[in-house]
Parts: sequence; structure tokens; C-alpha cells
Amino acid sequence: MISAKIDSVLKKIEKQEKFEQDNPGQIPNSEKVLSIGRNTGIFYNIFLQGICAAKILEIGMSVGYSTIWFADAISGNKDGAIITIDQDQKKIDRAKKNFEEAGVADLINIHHGDALEILNKIGKNLNFRDYFDFVFIDADKERYIQYFDVVFPMVKPGGFIGADNILLPERFQKYTQAYVQHVRKNKKTKSVTIPIDNGEELSLKLK
Repeated sequence: MISAKIDSVLKKIEKQEKFEQDNPGQIPNSEKVLSIGRNTGIFYNIFLQGICAAKILEIGMSVGYSTIWFADAISGNKDGAIITIDQDQKKIDRAKKNFEEAGVADLINIHHGDALEILNKIGKNLNFRDYFDFVFIDADKERYIQYFDVVFPMVKPGGFIGADNILLPERFQKYTQAYVQHVRKNKKTKSVTIPIDNGEELSLKLK
């Protein structure tokens, strides 16, 4: 069960996102929360605890909603740490505040800038390539395939890559379905679409 402190921050973000959904046009798209759904957060929280995840990489942080779910899941692991990436400084500032309020800031290392550039730097600086237990992709959909290819060598055998918005919104399906096809052609993975909230593609890196 998540702590009252974490739950309070998550519900605050959910309230803001519901306001945005109920009042279209009032909030510029660049300032919207644009987070995963609560059911997806619960799913990944349970999943990450189940696989005893420690090292997580997140591409597309926004205001940190998904990151907080991940942080709660690994908080009991002494090696737990999250690297997360976003290119919007205003959202990074909001996320930092949320992390502090939730009490998970110490678990999270934020990188600001273009995700592909940062991922290439991370890959070069890792002590060994198969490092992450879980990678989550929730950024610009047209680059999902590029993100997958860059991070795949960084994932431990037996580790997972999750990708959001596989089913919804429909305007992204050109990119997300191409991603699904690309992932499933990789003979070193097993992958499944999970029809929860906006749809998740969960891919296992085979041992």
C-alpha cells in the first residue's frame, strides 16, 4: 500500500488532469499534465514490486506522476534508483516539487534535454550495458522505435520495456502500431499489449 504522503501528491496531480480534461482549451497543451492513468500507475507499481526492480529509466517525465508510482515500487530496494528525462524545464520544476512533497526525491535523477542525446550519453557512461530492470517510454511517439533501439542494450536480460499510449489517443496509432510491429520482430523479446487506460506495450528482454 502506498503511503498517505505519496497518495496525496498523486491525487493532486489527478485532480489537475481531470480539470484539464473537463475544461478543454483553458490550459495550453504544453502545460498539461499528460500523465498515465491511475490504473496504469497501480499496474506498474505492483509489477515492479513483483520483479524486485531496482534500476529504472524513464523517457518522458512530465510532472512526475508515473515516476512517483515507480519510486514507491522500488523504495524498499537498497539499490533503487530512477533516471528520468524531460525537455520541458517548467515541467521539471513542477516534478521536482511533487517529488519533494511525496518524499521520493532522493531516488530520482532528472536529466533535462533531448532524450536521444541524453540516452546516448547514458549508454556510454554505464559501467556495463545490461543495467536497467525496467525502461518506460512515454515521450514523442514518432521516436518510440528509436528510443527502443537505443535503450535495448541497456536493459538486463529478463528486464522489461514498457511503452504508453499504444491504443489511445487514436491520432498516435500510426506511430505506436509501427512500434509494436518493430518490437515484435525482435527475436530477443516477447511482447504483449495490455489494454489498460491508454494501452501499454510490455516487452520482455529474453535471457
